[in-house]
Amino acid sequence: MKFRMTQWVAASTLALGVMFGLTSMCAAASLQDILGGKVVRIGAVNAPPWYQKDLRTNEWTGLVPDIAQALFQSTGVKIEYIDTQWGTAVAGLQSDRFDLLGGFNNTPERAKAIDFTRPMGAHKIGVLTLENQADKYATWDQINVASVKLAAIDGSAAVTLLQPKLLNTQWIIVPTSDAMQLELESGRANVLLTNDIQMSQYIAKRGRGTMIIPTPVQEQPTNIGLRKDRAALREWLDQRLDSLQNDGTLDRIWSKYIVQATKP
Repeated sequence: MKFRMTQWVAASTLALGVMFGLTSMCAAASLQDILGGKVVRIGAVNAPPWYQKDLRTNEWTGLVPDIAQALFQSTGVKIEYIDTQWGTAVAGLQSDRFDLLGGFNNTPERAKAIDFTRPMGAHKIGVLTLENQADKYATWDQINVASVKLAAIDGSAAVTLLQPKLLNTQWIIVPTSDAMQLELESGRANVLLTNDIQMSQYIAKRGRGTMIIPTPVQEQPTNIGLRKDRAALREWLDQRLDSLQNDGTLDRIWSKYIVQATKP
């Protein structure tokens, strides 16, 4: 009887091992089945710090490649980057030129044409000043006064969110990021209004400026875009993003690209 019991335990253990092995194989293969192959194609815009291409090696680095690496590690799927532009990215997804585009905000207009994952992170909206007394911009109420001249980009998420709230501020609306920075550097504006990624990039490039995230904190989520007929892929990505959020990976990646803001 003891021998038979030992045989049964051994057989059961073997069966369980085979079952778990098959389950692992299916889990590993499931993403490849969803993709229809062993390669995921990611649209990439040469726009630091989101993506940056080394022209000598053609390798991509940046916030989105870091998140992509975390998403697809240990899946057996290879990442291939496809050059694109923000303005043509929706068409690139729709035409199946690439599978995904990271760092893409879910706007009502874009949502008519493509699908989006849950957020891969969020921009904090704030102001950047070249003045020494940055603490006077610690709250949105302090900014919402007639003496503050604020430069911002026409149609940006920051303007859409905050212009209806900051009715007393002197708004200087310009078409581009370069024009916004020129308003600040010429002294025609006290502060510029944008997200923490762009402010961090300015400070890193210029070596000056103070970033403030006024209270109450205003955020704009950013997502991964994909075609509308890729529901299974979206669900897989959402689950992976949840896991990376829960274990702190997403926060660690974002923190590499954002300088510390002045405390309000």
